[in-house]
Amino acid sequence: MSLGDRVLSGLKTIVLIEERTRALDDALKGLRAKIDNSLADHEKRLTRLETIVEITRPDGGVLRIATSPDK
Repeated sequence: MSLGDRVLSGLKTIVLIEERTRALDDALKGLRAKIDNSLADHEKRLTRLETIVEITRPDGGVLRIATSPDK
């Protein structure tokens, strides 16, 4: 194998690695977006559950979301 063949082989390898890196980067960006959306949805559901628990408290406790009487 001549020096030129080795250089070309190395360049081809670099191009393949770069393409794979870009593909992985795109996949990770998509995964990040899905995770962010899932966390936002989970936060909304958790807030609703907390509200339901506070509304149905047997001790008649005041809701955290209720406005204060001095306003």
